[in-house]
Amino acid sequence: MMTHEARNAKRARTGFSDQTGPWYKLDNAATIMPAVTTRRNTTLFRLSVTLDHPVKLVELEGALEKTVSRFPYFLVSLRRGFFWYYFQPLTVPVRPISDLGQPCVGHDIRVPGAPLFRVRLRDRTIACEFSHVLTDGTGGTTFLRVLLVEYFRRCGTVSEVSDLGFSLDGFPDPEEYEDAYHRFYKPGVPVPSALPQVFHLESPLIPHPGYRVISGVIPLDAVLAQAKARHVSMTEFLAAVYIESLLAIRASYVERKKRVRPVISLEIPINMRRFYPTKTLRNFSLFILPSVDSRLGAWTLEQLVSYVHHYMGIENDERRIATQISRNAGGSRKLVVRMIPLFIKDFFARILFVALGEGLVSGFLSNLGPLILPPEISGHVERVDFVGAPSQGIGTHASIVSLNGNLYLGFGSLLQSRDLERLFFSRLAALGLPVHVDCEGEA
Repeated sequence: MMTHEARNAKRARTGFSDQTGPWYKLDNAATIMPAVTTRRNTTLFRLSVTLDHPVKLVELEGALEKTVSRFPYFLVSLRRGFFWYYFQPLTVPVRPISDLGQPCVGHDIRVPGAPLFRVRLRDRTIACEFSHVLTDGTGGTTFLRVLLVEYFRRCGTVSEVSDLGFSLDGFPDPEEYEDAYHRFYKPGVPVPSALPQVFHLESPLIPHPGYRVISGVIPLDAVLAQAKARHVSMTEFLAAVYIESLLAIRASYVERKKRVRPVISLEIPINMRRFYPTKTLRNFSLFILPSVDSRLGAWTLEQLVSYVHHYMGIENDERRIATQISRNAGGSRKLVVRMIPLFIKDFFARILFVALGEGLVSGFLSNLGPLILPPEISGHVERVDFVGAPSQGIGTHASIVSLNGNLYLGFGSLLQSRDLERLFFSRLAALGLPVHVDCEGEA
Protein backbone atom coordinates (compact mmCIF):
# COMPACT_ATOMS: atom_id res chain seq x y z
CA MET A 1 0.00 0.00 0.00
CA MET A 2 1.25 3.49 -0.88
CA THR A 3 2.40 5.51 2.12
CA HIS A 4 1.04 8.93 3.02
CA GLU A 5 4.35 10.53 2.01
CA ALA A 6 4.35 8.72 -1.35
CA ARG A 7 0.78 9.82 -2.08
CA ASN A 8 1.69 13.40 -1.25
CA ALA A 9 4.78 13.29 -3.47
CA LYS A 10 2.71 11.96 -6.34
CA ARG A 11 0.10 14.69 -6.01
CA ALA A 12 2.75 17.40 -5.54
CA ARG A 13 4.26 16.63 -8.94
CA THR A 14 3.13 19.16 -11.57
CA GLY A 15 5.42 18.53 -14.57
CA PHE A 16 4.37 15.89 -17.10
CA SER A 17 4.95 14.88 -20.72
CA ASP A 18 2.86 12.77 -23.08
CA GLN A 19 2.32 12.32 -26.80
CA THR A 20 1.24 15.97 -27.09
CA GLY A 21 4.39 17.26 -25.39
CA PRO A 22 5.21 18.69 -21.95
CA TRP A 23 2.55 20.22 -19.72
CA TYR A 24 2.05 21.26 -16.09
CA LYS A 25 -0.73 20.96 -13.53
CA LEU A 26 -1.88 24.06 -11.67
CA ASP A 27 -1.11 24.20 -7.96
CA ASN A 28 -3.95 23.84 -5.47
CA ALA A 29 -4.35 27.58 -4.85
CA ALA A 30 -4.38 28.34 -8.58
CA THR A 31 -7.11 25.91 -9.58
CA ILE A 32 -9.99 28.26 -8.70
CA MET A 33 -8.47 31.38 -10.26
CA PRO A 34 -9.20 30.84 -13.98
CA ALA A 35 -12.90 30.43 -13.18
CA VAL A 36 -13.07 33.77 -11.33
CA THR A 37 -10.87 35.74 -13.73
CA THR A 38 -12.67 38.61 -15.44
CA ARG A 39 -11.64 41.70 -17.35
CA ARG A 40 -11.42 43.49 -13.96
CA ASN A 41 -10.27 40.61 -11.75
CA THR A 42 -7.21 39.97 -13.90
CA THR A 43 -5.24 38.04 -11.20
CA LEU A 44 -2.17 40.13 -12.13
CA PHE A 45 0.03 41.48 -9.33
CA ARG A 46 2.95 43.80 -9.97
CA LEU A 47 6.54 44.17 -8.77
CA SER A 48 8.46 47.12 -10.18
CA VAL A 49 11.80 48.78 -9.59
CA THR A 50 13.03 52.26 -10.44
CA LEU A 51 16.69 52.37 -11.50
CA ASP A 52 19.25 55.14 -11.37
CA HIS A 53 19.32 55.30 -15.19
CA PRO A 54 16.94 54.92 -18.14
CA VAL A 55 16.27 51.24 -18.88
CA LYS A 56 18.31 49.89 -21.80
CA LEU A 57 15.92 47.93 -24.01
CA VAL A 58 18.44 45.67 -25.76
CA GLU A 59 20.05 44.63 -22.50
CA LEU A 60 16.64 44.04 -20.89
CA GLU A 61 15.53 41.89 -23.84
CA GLY A 62 18.63 39.74 -23.53
CA ALA A 63 18.29 39.49 -19.75
CA LEU A 64 14.64 38.46 -20.04
CA GLU A 65 15.43 35.75 -22.59
CA LYS A 66 18.17 34.36 -20.35
CA THR A 67 16.01 34.52 -17.23
CA VAL A 68 13.04 32.80 -18.87
CA SER A 69 15.33 29.96 -19.98
CA ARG A 70 16.04 29.33 -16.28
CA PHE A 71 12.30 29.46 -15.42
CA PRO A 72 10.72 27.37 -18.21
CA TYR A 73 7.77 26.56 -15.95
CA PHE A 74 6.87 30.28 -16.07
CA LEU A 75 6.80 30.41 -19.89
CA VAL A 76 3.38 28.79 -20.21
CA SER A 77 -0.18 29.60 -21.18
CA LEU A 78 -3.45 28.49 -19.64
CA ARG A 79 -5.42 25.73 -21.36
CA ARG A 80 -8.74 24.02 -20.65
CA GLY A 81 -8.99 20.28 -20.22
CA PHE A 82 -12.14 18.23 -19.67
CA PHE A 83 -11.69 18.01 -15.91
CA TRP A 84 -9.02 20.62 -15.04
CA TYR A 85 -7.11 23.58 -16.38
CA TYR A 86 -3.47 22.98 -17.20
CA PHE A 87 -0.36 24.88 -18.38
CA GLN A 88 1.09 24.40 -21.84
CA PRO A 89 4.62 25.65 -22.62
CA LEU A 90 4.83 28.60 -25.00
CA THR A 91 7.03 28.45 -28.06
CA VAL A 92 6.91 32.21 -28.66
CA PRO A 93 9.33 34.26 -26.52
CA VAL A 94 8.06 36.93 -24.14
CA ARG A 95 9.35 40.42 -24.99
CA PRO A 96 9.37 43.57 -22.85
CA ILE A 97 6.46 45.89 -23.59
CA SER A 98 5.65 49.53 -22.87
CA ASP A 99 4.46 50.46 -19.39
CA LEU A 100 2.33 53.36 -20.57
CA GLY A 101 -1.01 51.66 -19.85
CA GLN A 102 -2.74 50.92 -16.56
CA PRO A 103 -1.02 48.61 -14.05
CA CYS A 104 -2.27 45.04 -13.65
CA VAL A 105 -5.05 45.33 -16.26
CA GLY A 106 -5.41 44.99 -20.02
CA HIS A 107 -4.07 41.43 -20.18
CA ASP A 108 -6.44 38.46 -20.30
CA ILE A 109 -4.82 35.19 -19.25
CA ARG A 110 -7.81 33.28 -20.66
CA VAL A 111 -6.89 34.12 -24.25
CA PRO A 112 -5.30 31.05 -25.89
CA GLY A 113 -1.54 31.45 -26.07
CA ALA A 114 -1.45 34.43 -23.67
CA PRO A 115 1.59 34.36 -21.36
CA LEU A 116 0.89 34.39 -17.62
CA PHE A 117 3.39 37.16 -16.92
CA ARG A 118 4.66 40.24 -18.68
CA VAL A 119 7.64 42.54 -18.33
CA ARG A 120 7.05 46.24 -18.91
CA LEU A 121 9.40 49.19 -19.09
CA ARG A 122 9.10 52.96 -18.94
CA ASP A 123 11.89 55.49 -18.49
CA ARG A 124 13.77 54.16 -15.43
CA THR A 125 11.18 51.54 -14.44
CA ILE A 126 11.17 47.78 -14.98
CA ALA A 127 7.87 46.18 -13.99
CA CYS A 128 7.00 42.49 -13.82
CA GLU A 129 3.32 41.55 -13.67
CA PHE A 130 2.49 37.94 -12.80
CA SER A 131 -0.81 36.11 -12.74
CA HIS A 132 -1.53 34.49 -9.38
CA VAL A 133 -2.45 31.42 -11.41
CA LEU A 134 1.29 31.09 -12.02
CA THR A 135 3.04 32.16 -8.81
CA ASP A 136 2.92 34.20 -5.61
CA GLY A 137 4.99 37.09 -4.29
CA THR A 138 7.96 34.89 -3.43
CA GLY A 139 8.12 33.41 -6.92
CA GLY A 140 7.68 36.81 -8.52
CA THR A 141 10.40 38.34 -6.36
CA THR A 142 12.83 35.54 -7.22
CA PHE A 143 12.21 36.05 -10.94
CA LEU A 144 12.66 39.83 -10.63
CA ARG A 145 15.92 39.51 -8.69
CA VAL A 146 17.40 37.12 -11.24
CA LEU A 147 16.24 39.36 -14.10
CA LEU A 148 17.88 42.41 -12.51
CA VAL A 149 21.19 40.64 -11.92
CA GLU A 150 21.35 39.49 -15.54
CA TYR A 151 20.31 42.94 -16.76
CA PHE A 152 23.09 44.68 -14.84
CA ARG A 153 25.58 42.04 -15.99
CA ARG A 154 24.69 42.78 -19.61
CA CYS A 155 24.96 46.51 -18.92
CA GLY A 156 28.52 45.94 -17.70
CA THR A 157 27.68 47.19 -14.23
CA VAL A 158 28.71 43.91 -12.60
CA SER A 159 30.46 40.75 -13.73
CA GLU A 160 29.85 38.49 -10.74
CA VAL A 161 27.42 38.90 -7.87
CA SER A 162 27.30 37.44 -4.39
CA ASP A 163 24.41 36.40 -2.20
CA LEU A 164 21.90 35.86 -5.02
CA GLY A 165 20.96 32.48 -3.62
CA PHE A 166 19.81 31.27 -7.02
CA SER A 167 21.91 30.01 -9.91
CA LEU A 168 20.97 31.48 -13.27
CA ASP A 169 23.07 28.91 -15.13
CA GLY A 170 21.69 25.90 -13.27
CA PHE A 171 18.94 23.52 -14.34
CA PRO A 172 15.43 23.79 -12.88
CA ASP A 173 14.81 21.56 -9.91
CA PRO A 174 11.35 19.89 -10.11
CA GLU A 175 10.81 21.07 -6.53
CA GLU A 176 10.76 24.64 -7.87
CA TYR A 177 7.39 23.97 -9.50
CA GLU A 178 5.91 21.40 -7.13
CA ASP A 179 2.47 21.80 -5.57
CA ALA A 180 3.62 22.21 -1.98
CA TYR A 181 0.05 22.28 -0.66
CA HIS A 182 -0.31 18.63 -1.62
CA ARG A 183 3.20 17.72 -0.53
CA PHE A 184 2.56 18.88 3.03
CA TYR A 185 -1.07 17.78 3.31
CA LYS A 186 -1.81 15.89 6.54
CA PRO A 187 -4.73 13.44 6.51
CA GLY A 188 -7.03 13.63 9.49
CA VAL A 189 -6.46 17.31 10.25
CA PRO A 190 -9.80 19.12 10.75
CA VAL A 191 -10.86 21.98 8.51
CA PRO A 192 -11.26 25.55 9.85
CA SER A 193 -14.49 26.68 11.44
CA ALA A 194 -17.00 28.54 9.28
CA LEU A 195 -16.71 32.32 9.20
CA PRO A 196 -19.40 35.00 8.76
CA GLN A 197 -19.95 37.20 5.73
CA VAL A 198 -18.42 40.61 6.39
CA PHE A 199 -18.57 44.33 5.69
CA HIS A 200 -17.39 45.60 2.30
CA LEU A 201 -16.61 49.05 0.98
CA GLU A 202 -19.37 50.51 -1.19
CA SER A 203 -18.53 52.77 -4.12
CA PRO A 204 -19.04 53.06 -7.87
CA LEU A 205 -16.25 51.43 -9.86
CA ILE A 206 -13.58 53.31 -11.77
CA PRO A 207 -14.40 53.10 -15.50
CA HIS A 208 -12.74 50.08 -17.10
CA PRO A 209 -9.79 49.60 -17.62
CA GLY A 210 -8.84 51.93 -14.77
CA TYR A 211 -6.94 50.68 -11.73
CA ARG A 212 -5.81 53.36 -9.30
CA VAL A 213 -2.65 52.97 -7.25
CA ILE A 214 -2.03 55.35 -4.33
CA SER A 215 1.40 54.81 -2.82
CA GLY A 216 2.91 56.02 0.41
CA VAL A 217 6.64 56.21 1.00
CA ILE A 218 7.64 56.16 4.68
CA PRO A 219 11.05 55.86 6.36
CA LEU A 220 11.27 52.24 7.46
CA ASP A 221 12.88 53.06 10.80
CA ALA A 222 10.00 55.39 11.70
CA VAL A 223 7.38 52.69 11.10
CA LEU A 224 9.41 50.10 12.98
CA ALA A 225 9.73 52.53 15.91
CA GLN A 226 5.93 52.88 16.10
CA ALA A 227 5.57 49.09 16.13
CA LYS A 228 8.38 48.58 18.64
CA ALA A 229 6.88 51.13 21.02
CA ARG A 230 3.77 48.92 21.11
CA HIS A 231 5.75 45.65 21.30
CA VAL A 232 4.26 44.34 18.06
CA SER A 233 5.46 43.65 14.52
CA MET A 234 5.23 46.23 11.78
CA THR A 235 2.57 44.18 9.96
CA GLU A 236 0.47 43.97 13.14
CA PHE A 237 0.71 47.72 13.69
CA LEU A 238 -0.27 48.58 10.11
CA ALA A 239 -3.05 45.99 10.15
CA ALA A 240 -4.53 47.69 13.22
CA VAL A 241 -4.48 51.08 11.46
CA TYR A 242 -6.14 49.46 8.42
CA ILE A 243 -8.93 47.93 10.54
CA GLU A 244 -9.43 51.23 12.38
CA SER A 245 -9.91 52.95 9.01
CA LEU A 246 -12.46 50.34 7.91
CA LEU A 247 -14.36 50.75 11.19
CA ALA A 248 -14.54 54.50 10.64
CA ILE A 249 -15.90 54.02 7.13
CA ARG A 250 -18.49 51.52 8.35
CA ALA A 251 -19.58 53.97 11.06
CA SER A 252 -20.07 56.66 8.41
CA TYR A 253 -22.29 54.26 6.42
CA VAL A 254 -24.41 53.61 9.52
CA GLU A 255 -24.81 57.35 10.11
CA ARG A 256 -26.19 57.58 6.56
CA LYS A 257 -28.68 54.79 7.37
CA LYS A 258 -26.98 52.23 5.15
CA ARG A 259 -27.56 48.58 6.00
CA VAL A 260 -24.13 46.99 6.35
CA ARG A 261 -22.75 43.84 7.96
CA PRO A 262 -21.26 44.27 11.44
CA VAL A 263 -18.05 42.22 11.13
CA ILE A 264 -14.87 43.63 9.63
CA SER A 265 -12.03 41.29 8.66
CA LEU A 266 -8.58 41.83 7.22
CA GLU A 267 -6.81 39.14 5.20
CA ILE A 268 -3.06 38.92 5.89
CA PRO A 269 -1.23 36.40 3.65
CA ILE A 270 1.35 34.11 5.27
CA ASN A 271 4.33 32.70 3.38
CA MET A 272 4.06 28.97 3.99
CA ARG A 273 7.75 28.44 3.24
CA ARG A 274 8.38 29.61 6.81
CA PHE A 275 6.73 26.44 8.09
CA TYR A 276 7.49 23.86 5.40
CA PRO A 277 10.81 23.21 3.61
CA THR A 278 10.26 23.62 -0.11
CA LYS A 279 11.91 25.36 -3.05
CA THR A 280 8.60 25.89 -4.83
CA LEU A 281 8.11 29.09 -6.81
CA ARG A 282 4.46 28.29 -7.43
CA ASN A 283 1.82 29.59 -5.04
CA PHE A 284 2.46 28.60 -1.45
CA SER A 285 0.73 31.06 0.83
CA LEU A 286 -2.37 31.01 3.00
CA PHE A 287 -3.82 33.69 5.25
CA ILE A 288 -4.71 34.85 8.71
CA LEU A 289 -7.98 36.73 9.08
CA PRO A 290 -8.24 38.96 12.17
CA SER A 291 -11.85 40.10 12.53
CA VAL A 292 -13.70 42.53 14.78
CA ASP A 293 -17.42 42.78 15.43
CA SER A 294 -18.60 46.39 15.53
CA ARG A 295 -21.57 45.38 17.70
CA LEU A 296 -19.17 44.86 20.61
CA GLY A 297 -18.53 48.58 20.91
CA ALA A 298 -15.88 51.10 19.93
CA TRP A 299 -12.22 50.17 19.46
CA THR A 300 -9.25 52.44 20.08
CA LEU A 301 -6.14 52.02 17.96
CA GLU A 302 -4.21 50.64 20.93
CA GLN A 303 -6.93 48.07 21.57
CA LEU A 304 -6.83 47.03 17.91
CA VAL A 305 -3.04 46.75 17.99
CA SER A 306 -3.24 44.47 21.03
CA TYR A 307 -6.03 42.39 19.52
CA VAL A 308 -4.28 41.89 16.17
CA HIS A 309 -1.00 41.05 17.90
CA HIS A 310 -2.51 38.32 20.06
CA TYR A 311 -4.71 36.99 17.24
CA MET A 312 -1.67 36.69 14.99
CA GLY A 313 0.23 34.97 17.78
CA ILE A 314 -2.44 32.28 17.99
CA GLU A 315 -3.17 31.81 14.29
CA ASN A 316 0.37 32.15 12.91
CA ASP A 317 1.12 28.59 13.94
CA GLU A 318 1.76 25.54 11.74
CA ARG A 319 -0.99 23.56 13.42
CA ARG A 320 -3.57 26.23 12.67
CA ILE A 321 -2.29 26.74 9.12
CA ALA A 322 -2.52 22.98 8.52
CA THR A 323 -6.31 23.18 8.87
CA GLN A 324 -6.45 25.43 5.79
CA ILE A 325 -4.33 22.98 3.80
CA SER A 326 -6.68 20.23 4.96
CA ARG A 327 -9.68 22.14 3.63
CA ASN A 328 -8.17 23.25 0.33
CA ALA A 329 -5.97 20.32 -0.71
CA GLY A 330 -8.19 17.72 0.94
CA GLY A 331 -11.27 18.81 -1.00
CA SER A 332 -9.56 18.53 -4.38
CA ARG A 333 -8.47 14.94 -3.59
CA LYS A 334 -12.01 13.60 -3.38
CA LEU A 335 -12.85 11.39 -6.34
CA VAL A 336 -16.28 12.95 -6.79
CA VAL A 337 -14.64 16.40 -7.16
CA ARG A 338 -11.97 15.17 -9.54
CA MET A 339 -14.55 13.53 -11.84
CA ILE A 340 -16.77 16.64 -12.22
CA PRO A 341 -16.39 18.22 -15.71
CA LEU A 342 -14.58 21.55 -15.77
CA PHE A 343 -17.54 23.66 -16.87
CA ILE A 344 -19.45 22.51 -13.79
CA LYS A 345 -16.42 23.08 -11.56
CA ASP A 346 -16.20 26.64 -12.94
CA PHE A 347 -19.84 27.35 -12.08
CA PHE A 348 -19.48 26.28 -8.46
CA ALA A 349 -16.02 27.85 -8.14
CA ARG A 350 -17.53 31.29 -8.82
CA ILE A 351 -20.15 30.74 -6.15
CA LEU A 352 -17.63 29.49 -3.61
CA PHE A 353 -15.22 32.33 -4.38
CA VAL A 354 -17.84 34.85 -3.26
CA ALA A 355 -19.22 32.83 -0.36
CA LEU A 356 -15.95 31.46 1.04
CA GLY A 357 -13.43 33.86 -0.46
CA GLU A 358 -14.06 37.56 -1.01
CA GLY A 359 -17.29 37.39 0.99
CA LEU A 360 -15.22 36.78 4.15
CA VAL A 361 -12.76 39.62 3.55
CA SER A 362 -13.23 43.37 4.10
CA GLY A 363 -9.65 44.29 3.27
CA PHE A 364 -6.29 42.82 2.35
CA LEU A 365 -2.79 43.65 3.60
CA SER A 366 0.15 41.80 2.06
CA ASN A 367 3.67 42.45 3.39
CA LEU A 368 6.30 41.07 1.02
CA GLY A 369 9.11 42.18 3.31
CA PRO A 370 12.39 43.66 2.05
CA LEU A 371 13.50 43.25 -1.55
CA ILE A 372 16.95 41.80 -0.91
CA LEU A 373 19.36 42.48 -3.76
CA PRO A 374 23.05 41.65 -4.08
CA PRO A 375 25.14 44.60 -2.82
CA GLU A 376 26.74 44.95 -6.25
CA ILE A 377 23.43 46.17 -7.74
CA SER A 378 21.37 47.44 -4.78
CA GLY A 379 22.84 50.93 -5.10
CA HIS A 380 21.50 51.18 -8.66
CA VAL A 381 17.89 50.50 -7.60
CA GLU A 382 16.26 53.59 -6.14
CA ARG A 383 12.74 52.35 -5.46
CA VAL A 384 10.53 49.26 -5.43
CA ASP A 385 6.74 49.02 -5.64
CA PHE A 386 4.37 46.13 -5.01
CA VAL A 387 0.76 46.27 -6.22
CA GLY A 388 -1.76 43.51 -5.55
CA ALA A 389 -4.10 42.05 -8.14
CA PRO A 390 -7.36 43.97 -8.77
CA SER A 391 -10.34 42.69 -6.79
CA GLN A 392 -13.84 43.84 -7.63
CA GLY A 393 -15.26 42.17 -4.52
CA ILE A 394 -12.88 43.76 -2.00
CA GLY A 395 -12.42 46.94 -4.04
CA THR A 396 -9.35 48.41 -2.34
CA HIS A 397 -6.41 46.62 -0.76
CA ALA A 398 -2.83 47.29 0.35
CA SER A 399 0.59 45.80 -0.40
CA ILE A 400 3.92 46.48 1.31
CA VAL A 401 7.57 46.11 0.33
CA SER A 402 10.75 47.81 1.54
CA LEU A 403 14.13 48.76 0.08
CA ASN A 404 17.13 50.83 1.16
CA GLY A 405 15.53 52.18 4.33
CA ASN A 406 12.12 53.07 2.87
CA LEU A 407 8.75 51.38 3.20
CA TYR A 408 6.56 51.43 0.09
CA LEU A 409 2.87 50.87 0.82
CA GLY A 410 0.56 50.82 -2.19
CA PHE A 411 -3.22 50.76 -2.25
CA GLY A 412 -4.65 49.27 -5.43
CA SER A 413 -8.29 50.12 -6.05
CA LEU A 414 -11.10 49.64 -8.53
CA LEU A 415 -13.33 52.03 -6.54
CA GLN A 416 -13.93 55.71 -7.12
CA SER A 417 -13.92 56.30 -3.35
CA ARG A 418 -10.57 57.13 -1.78
CA ASP A 419 -11.85 57.13 1.80
CA LEU A 420 -9.79 54.15 2.92
CA GLU A 421 -6.52 55.50 1.55
CA ARG A 422 -7.23 58.97 2.97
CA LEU A 423 -8.06 57.71 6.45
CA PHE A 424 -5.14 55.27 6.55
CA PHE A 425 -2.41 57.70 5.51
CA SER A 426 -3.93 60.54 7.57
CA ARG A 427 -3.80 58.31 10.64
CA LEU A 428 -0.13 57.50 10.05
CA ALA A 429 0.62 61.20 9.63
CA ALA A 430 -1.27 62.00 12.84
CA LEU A 431 0.97 59.53 14.64
CA GLY A 432 3.97 61.56 13.50
CA LEU A 433 5.09 59.43 10.56
CA PRO A 434 6.43 61.41 7.57
CA VAL A 435 4.39 60.06 4.65
CA HIS A 436 4.87 61.04 1.01
CA VAL A 437 1.84 60.01 -1.06
CA ASP A 438 1.50 59.81 -4.84
CA CYS A 439 -1.18 58.46 -7.17
CA GLU A 440 -1.20 56.88 -10.62
CA GLY A 441 -3.18 54.57 -12.83
CA GLU A 442 -6.72 55.95 -12.69
CA ALA A 443 -8.47 56.27 -16.02
